[in-house]
Amino acid sequence: MFWGLTPALDLQAELKENGKLPEEINILIVGGADCRHVLKTVAQRYRHENIKINFYIIEAVLESVAKQLLLLNVALQPEEELGLVQKTRYFMELYGNMLVRPAVAKYLKMRAYEFVEMITNLDYMKTIMPFINLDLKYRERDYLENVFKFWCSSDEFDVCDCWDRRMRKTLGIRYDTKMGAFEWDLHMRFHSVGGMQVCTQEYTHWRATGVAFVWLESEVSKSNRSFVSAVIPNGEKFAHCGYLGDMETGPFVTYGLDCEDPEYLRRSNGLNAHRATDVTERNLRQYFYEIQNNEEYVHQKISDINMGHATFVQTELKVIESKEVGEVKKKKSKKCVNLENVEINFMSTSNLKLFRHKENYHNFFNLIYFGSTYLKYFEGDVIEMIASEKGLLLIENQMFVLSHRDKQLEEFGKNMQEKLELIKSKVDIPFDVKKDVYAKFVLKGDF
Repeated sequence: MFWGLTPALDLQAELKENGKLPEEINILIVGGADCRHVLKTVAQRYRHENIKINFYIIEAVLESVAKQLLLLNVALQPEEELGLVQKTRYFMELYGNMLVRPAVAKYLKMRAYEFVEMITNLDYMKTIMPFINLDLKYRERDYLENVFKFWCSSDEFDVCDCWDRRMRKTLGIRYDTKMGAFEWDLHMRFHSVGGMQVCTQEYTHWRATGVAFVWLESEVSKSNRSFVSAVIPNGEKFAHCGYLGDMETGPFVTYGLDCEDPEYLRRSNGLNAHRATDVTERNLRQYFYEIQNNEEYVHQKISDINMGHATFVQTELKVIESKEVGEVKKKKSKKCVNLENVEINFMSTSNLKLFRHKENYHNFFNLIYFGSTYLKYFEGDVIEMIASEKGLLLIENQMFVLSHRDKQLEEFGKNMQEKLELIKSKVDIPFDVKKDVYAKFVLKGDF
């Protein structure tokens, strides 16, 4: 719900494998869950020919739209506003930690005030994030406004309590031996499907506390209000359902399993030299630098300590309330980094049915991406109608859903094939539901 369960892709590179690209490409992302594919694609544009890229993003869960707007805003802050290291760690904490540092909580509140103004004044949004278009219904924009208002409110949100209550319900009688259950999931499932970069200490710490990314010099104590779900106005305050996102896999898969620098994937004596946290930080610093400078990134270490072998002391984390975060001055942020020839459009899920009747979207999308939990919205005849000649279809596999075993994966593969039966003109690229992260198909043509 708040992060994807597949690694980030450079979608322009995926399309390039399919032949020569036109001067403008249109990419439809349905249920991507976060902005990982957008960030990596935009970051690595300088490696390919300079063409215009239009992203069309559809999410059924509006909290995910709000979170993506926040993360895009953080990722694209100019260097004078947020330095590279600071930006990366702010992004990681907001992205994957239930508890954040007071400075990050204060920053979130400042951005939330601004998003309230943006969502109610799209002209103002264009001055800050000119690459964003919101093609949403008024009720959806109203809901987003309530979400942003909750982020900057002082309403109670004890994320530690929310996390623990859901953990007790999920584990049942195994709760008293939860650390053993966490290690079993890691070693017997996560590592076996490609998650070897995730270390025991960071995974069990996240499962126990909801805090995925930690550093020696930081201490978290404030609720990350961007993880709230189902916000409903209740007078001057808000009611909500707490946290309803993933509690099994974690935010490690998207940026933390692979790296262009082989040093970060080094293992010795069966242990990782670096954590998935370190790989995530290394990759995000690269993406943010490439977006800002349109050139190759040369990594510079900020610490010589390798945390892959470290063992963490498990302590009980608590939310510490104070007036410090409440007293935030509204500050106008600067215009985000200019994304030349890039547009990001957020659309309503109703468009998936309306595409059939909108001729301007017929033969339109060069790449169509479907999240694994969004196959219920998949209509083969509509997909074939809106795909361009030699369009590429990507469907997420559920390999990193740790509760799934071979039987569930085979059922998912069977369900996917049934959905694809209505597409007549497609070329299947070999896909193993137990090994491959994505299923790929070429529509209306072949290589």
